[in-house]
Amino acid sequence: MTTLHGIGQGNERRPVTWRTRAAALIGAVALLVPLAVLGSAGAATATTTAYTVTDTIPTGSSPYGVAVNKTTNTIYVTNAGGNTVSVIDGATKAVTTVTVGSNPFGVAVNETTNTIYVANFNGATVSVIDGATNAVTNTVTVGSSPFGVTVNETTNTVYVTNNNNNGTVSVIDGATTTVTNTVTVGSFPRGVAVNETTNTIYVANTGGGTVSVIDGATTTVTNTVTVGSQPFGIAANNTTNTIYVTSVYDGTVSVIDGATTTVTNTVTVGSSPLGVAVNNTTNTIYVTNFGQSTVSVIDGATTTVTNTVTVGRGPYGVAVNETTYTAYVANSRDSTVSVIALPATTPGAPTLAYTGSELQLPLGLAGLLLIAGLVVFGSAGVRRRTQQQRHAA
Repeated sequence: MTTLHGIGQGNERRPVTWRTRAAALIGAVALLVPLAVLGSAGAATATTTAYTVTDTIPTGSSPYGVAVNKTTNTIYVTNAGGNTVSVIDGATKAVTTVTVGSNPFGVAVNETTNTIYVANFNGATVSVIDGATNAVTNTVTVGSSPFGVTVNETTNTVYVTNNNNNGTVSVIDGATTTVTNTVTVGSFPRGVAVNETTNTIYVANTGGGTVSVIDGATTTVTNTVTVGSQPFGIAANNTTNTIYVTSVYDGTVSVIDGATTTVTNTVTVGSSPLGVAVNNTTNTIYVTNFGQSTVSVIDGATTTVTNTVTVGRGPYGVAVNETTYTAYVANSRDSTVSVIALPATTPGAPTLAYTGSELQLPLGLAGLLLIAGLVVFGSAGVRRRTQQQRHAA
């Protein structure tokens, strides 16, 4: 066996194999890398996840609703002042304009069929857009003042809130584009969301301060939950079975447990919160604060606000592309959409950054490297002492 010679105790030379020397070298490197990241003498600093507005895209007049097709990376924005929908290519930011009904507000996408549904507030209709051609293929008559819209892709069913004193929800069969049922809910329903896993629909009733819970299988109201004053936007996390409701007057978000249909928490956000969207992948919630031109970022695990992002004036709707980690916010007073780059980790997750270097590692990874370095380095030392003892014998 080929050996290398090193200096042992005293002046006695001890034979050390090249494998031992190599293992010791690897251990030293593995030990030094995390130590450099940790940064002795305070070189390492804990940082929180950053949210950056990377672009601002012009739209039509008074943009309100936003929806995303993650499969095609396309964003749909309703322009209430122009009776149009801005279709934004997520990759190029190019905008195409589609004419729809009068005063469009809510918008939703069925990614499976690549179909878009737009609630036309003044027209008492829903425009149906083919995502492949950007052409309106049908117009469905619903109740008066349709406002919010959502889609259950599993059942291919569309739900539209009719925002009037005798509040109702129109149920549309996506295959036939016909209204199959009308469900009575609370007063002045606006936001609507669906949990596709449980086939449950949630409706924010602005006039009554409640949320109506609809069983999708029977299209009947099974529960009514009291929330904050003037509930407006609503979103559901299908993974955690949690529902988030913005309350305009209170400046809060009510957190509802879908299993028990009870309010488990109330989170204070900015002034006049309207829109809300959920990133199911990172369990993060995004809330538009109309009165402050900001977006509040809520950690779903801790139900705390971890960040506030400044966007355009009068932010209204918000949607998230979980594939590209991007959020889109409709700024109604600027007639623009703010594009926000989202971190791929949960909000507020700590990282360790070495000052003055581009090297950055998550805290857990740095710790694992440190442990690995100690194990390899220690193993090399054990092998060396064993060889020394054999030679001494």
